[in-house]
Amino acid sequence: MLEADETVFPNNVVKWVASAMETIDPDIQVFTRALRNSDPRQSIGVFPQVWAPDMTSLEMQGFDSPAPQMPTIQTYTLGVQAFVKDSEEVRGMAIHSVLAARTRMVLYTNPQLKVIFSQLTATLEGGWIESLRKWGVNTSRYFSGEIGGQLLYLSTLEFWIETETRQS
Repeated sequence: MLEADETVFPNNVVKWVASAMETIDPDIQVFTRALRNSDPRQSIGVFPQVWAPDMTSLEMQGFDSPAPQMPTIQTYTLGVQAFVKDSEEVRGMAIHSVLAARTRMVLYTNPQLKVIFSQLTATLEGGWIESLRKWGVNTSRYFSGEIGGQLLYLSTLEFWIETETRQS
């Protein structure tokens, strides 16, 4: 039976990004999942969304080669959500703007995250190693509204990582 493994992509990145997000403020709760409107009034969520292989990176293999023809480059997209609930609309929007900006800044400037990402690898079956090559932010979507009498502000940032898989 399979067991949870935080050393495999993208779970390893989710773990480290969530840990880095905890440096924003000790009162903000960080989850490794998409957020719900029942979560605490200031929350951050980090979770995987998409895996996309680069089909142009298929390695050449001979007909008798035991190695699979698989892409060596892949991109994972993760969601990083910033969430604020507030009873006062202007204050809620202002706090959410600060929280959304700080989540972006952590991804771009956190020195510990940069060191971890530069060394992050995962050992896969069959002697394959996957390592992180580069990362960045694509876009962020914003939502504000009222649900059940609560004013909610949510942004979902698309954070991507590119990895390379090679045989060890």
